Amino acid sequence: MKVTCEQCRASLSLPDEKVPQGKSFRVQCPRCRHAILVQSPASEEPGSGLAPHEELLMAEGNADDDAFLDLLEHGAKAALVCFADARRQATVVQELKDMGFHPYVEDDPDRAVRRLRQGGYEVLVLEEPPDDRDRRHVLIDFLKALPMAQRRTLFTCLVSPRDRTMDSLAAFRKEVDLVIHTDDLGKMQPVLHKEMKSARSFYRLLKEALEERGQL
Repeated sequence: MKVTCEQCRASLSLPDEKVPQGKSFRVQCPRCRHAILVQSPASEEPGSGLAPHEELLMAEGNADDDAFLDLLEHGAKAALVCFADARRQATVVQELKDMGFHPYVEDDPDRAVRRLRQGGYEVLVLEEPPDDRDRRHVLIDFLKALPMAQRRTLFTCLVSPRDRTMDSLAAFRKEVDLVIHTDDLGKMQPVLHKEMKSARSFYRLLKEALEERGQL
């Protein structure tokens, strides 16, 4: 399948066997990193196609070491989950599904960073690194370096064994939107819903104020 990036006009070649039939999806341009919306042709064979969470690879010669091409179901609310503990990960995934999100699980922090560069995620839930040697610090550092305009579109929830749930001071100190204690993951839904609603309200008022002053 041939796809042209509407931003930089680069031509991409996608393997037909990995294109989900009858579904819209996004693929990242390796040249300019624009997320291209692709309308897939209807499937002739039932059951063919790719699950929304699977990776879509570009044809040989188009790949870029720093470009991570992922398939996001168009119109779905996407959440990224980065956990080492499988039991906690399963709990978070179920809580997010119950909230209407489509969770994408990524155990590798480096790949998680590449997913976030691609964009399209509303929520990130990650486990706090136990020490400075833990590789998950690369994800924490990436979040801290994000421009504020980008941070406003991504709600970040840190799961910590040390801090109390909804500890606003701890969240401010760690530069995340919400802290949830590991023991409270089973009741994550109402907390996450409340804090996300509050954050959206705050950023809406901030945007209106900046527009009024001509700063946006």
